[in-house]
Amino acid sequence: MKLLADKTGEQFLTILEEDGDKLVVQFISNEGLKKGQPFKDSLRSLLLVGWTHRSTSTAIGLYRFKQGYLEDAHVSFALHQLYPLGRKVKLPSGEIAQIASYANTHSDGYYMYLRNTSNQQLSRLKITPDWQLLPSTKLFALPYFPKPKTQQELDVISDYDKWACGF
Repeated sequence: MKLLADKTGEQFLTILEEDGDKLVVQFISNEGLKKGQPFKDSLRSLLLVGWTHRSTSTAIGLYRFKQGYLEDAHVSFALHQLYPLGRKVKLPSGEIAQIASYANTHSDGYYMYLRNTSNQQLSRLKITPDWQLLPSTKLFALPYFPKPKTQQELDVISDYDKWACGF
């Protein structure tokens, strides 16, 4: 998998076909899921507007994991990023469990300890690509509103605004 990343490193293009400077590319998510339709462009124009080659990402790691690569640095990186401690996953059996350890590499695959949500029992399971990561409750929490600024903080801001003369 060949990837290009934008300036922010948040959007990815996968190179589907390459013929010299001419490319067929498609947007993908950081999990490697294709978005939109493939389109043609030139490598020179993409590099000119800020896209850069990317050799490590969760998309590459997850792609290699689904291909069956074992003991691979890209896969370990992706699994540690995509399956953090405390997140809930839905297993192929339909059971929901909470991640209790990071992915451990073994010669026959990647293993993780999970805590069953119903009986709180720990179990060691081999990670498979069909595990479904469930949304984080922390990501859906209401936004944090800071307490109002004190008069001292307002004075410092005002002094800075006077010094900066409106810039």
